[in-house]
Amino acid sequence: MLIGFDFDNTIACYDRAIALLADEIFDLPDNVQLTKVGIRDHLRQQGREREWTAFQGELYGPGMRYAETFEGAIETMTQLTKCDHGIVIVSHRTLNPYAGPQYNLHEAARGWVASHLQPHGLFTNGQIYFLETREAKIATINRLGCDIFLDDLPEVLDAPSFPLDTLGILFDPDAEELHLVAKRRTISQWRQLLDLLK
Repeated sequence: MLIGFDFDNTIACYDRAIALLADEIFDLPDNVQLTKVGIRDHLRQQGREREWTAFQGELYGPGMRYAETFEGAIETMTQLTKCDHGIVIVSHRTLNPYAGPQYNLHEAARGWVASHLQPHGLFTNGQIYFLETREAKIATINRLGCDIFLDDLPEVLDAPSFPLDTLGILFDPDAEELHLVAKRRTISQWRQLLDLLK
């Protein structure tokens, strides 16, 4: 099979990166939780929406140095390739941030793949697609003929244009167990993907 993966918040985990980068950039009160929601809500309450937008550009640009792989992701993808399945990354992110320095966010992501995944023998064949829009992402999933696609965004998997021949699996780390929602599977941990495919 050809198994496709989203990148941001599916392979790359930003929990630690958000906390470390926020600590570098902002002087936040002690009561602000160093999470995406905590930082966003604090800045918005102070009318600092543009700073929040610029922060996201920093996070997905140079801040990627702090991003980690989700637990079990490397091991699971390695096992899939050993079983002769093909794997591809198909993700969408803007080429440049909406605010702040105009980093090349696609190059930042490719650099992260090169340093975090390719040393493990993953995606060395260049099957990596970063698109600028959700529509282009879905079109690429369809064009490649992915049999399975793992994504953290329900709006991608539920889009009317999402290919009918592709099994969409939702990655929801906050879910407590693997379960079936309508015609879609949901996993909360990477290792559950192997159990599901059995």
